Amino acid sequence: MAIAITAGWVWDGTTDEAIRDGVVIVDGERIATVGPASVIDIPRDTEIVDRGDEFVLPGLIDAHTHISIIPGHGDQIGQLLQPVERQAIRGAGNLRRMLRTGVTTARIMAEEHWLDVAFRDEINRGTTPGPRLTICTRAITQSNGHGRAISTADGVDEVRRAARQNLHAGADFLKLFITGGVSSTRGGGIRAASYSREEMRVAVEEADRAGTYVAAHAIGGPGIRIGVEEGIRTIEHALLATDDDLELIKERGAWVVLTQAILLHPTGIEQGDRHNPVVMTKLHDARATAAERFRAIVASGVKLAVGTDSMHGLLQFEVAKLVEWGAGPAAALRAATVDAAACCRLEDQIGTLEPGKLADLIAVKGNPLDDIAALDQVELVMKSGQRYDHLSVA
Repeated sequence: MAIAITAGWVWDGTTDEAIRDGVVIVDGERIATVGPASVIDIPRDTEIVDRGDEFVLPGLIDAHTHISIIPGHGDQIGQLLQPVERQAIRGAGNLRRMLRTGVTTARIMAEEHWLDVAFRDEINRGTTPGPRLTICTRAITQSNGHGRAISTADGVDEVRRAARQNLHAGADFLKLFITGGVSSTRGGGIRAASYSREEMRVAVEEADRAGTYVAAHAIGGPGIRIGVEEGIRTIEHALLATDDDLELIKERGAWVVLTQAILLHPTGIEQGDRHNPVVMTKLHDARATAAERFRAIVASGVKLAVGTDSMHGLLQFEVAKLVEWGAGPAAALRAATVDAAACCRLEDQIGTLEPGKLADLIAVKGNPLDDIAALDQVELVMKSGQRYDHLSVA
């Protein structure tokens, strides 16, 4: 049976304006019709879901996260080294929280033990609730690099082998760590380049051969420029990207995926690693220019998406921060919907409310185009035509 969702406002993501008194008709797992209720003829026998004066918009897309990590617990690499059973139990709760708070698709930026492959497949089978997942399987990082848990790849041949193994296991894309990072004691400073130009190039070659792309953890320093020059498609974090870096990213048509909560929210690294002096020193270094650089990124006009980096349930925080840095509300919403879909190469299926696309949508109290904080109040969650707002997020 078809479902007609009526609401005071419907934002389909194709323009900056919302439709007043709109309707979305869902047939099976896909959207059939979207528009003003006054001009749409709702077929007989259609189930009506009246959301009153709520605001309906596309389901949110977390463009950078992990399944098994909780930053507020500290020692993120240690969490990836725990028995896989513990990681799976924790991950099931994280995925449930993501979905109930409006995230209908998530790009998973590395797990060990092929955990993301298992969760993707079981979610697709309907045996466990969670967002639709697009995955990279294992991270590709050096033996002494940031992000190193179990898997490592040193030198061109090992990077090539790791890329091929990940793709064979079911990776939708590849992920490299090409600079140091905040939340580990390895990999040098946050501006240190991790991989050589040749190592980055071979990963891009293997991704191209498989018809996909490379995403790269990159905070700042020369690694960003080298990576973009070698064809890396998405730069993750980019906190210390210079104006010249941003100009190159824009020129090459690459993406920046911002992850702000893990750095700025009190339940992120600040809570989890507060007793680790090495990590806290890097956190303070990163925060020193964060507001300035985030504003520069928003103002630069680079293609932009947002992710929580495992701060599950806080994608709304990411969107609100974009407004704080100078983005308009519609642009901020796009970074977690239509633009995030394009970043993930899923724009033909999700990201907007258009006929033929998967019926991923949420309803919130209030109008986030007027007050972005309204995005926090998620009342209805639908993924592929199925409702999930009954889920608890204990």
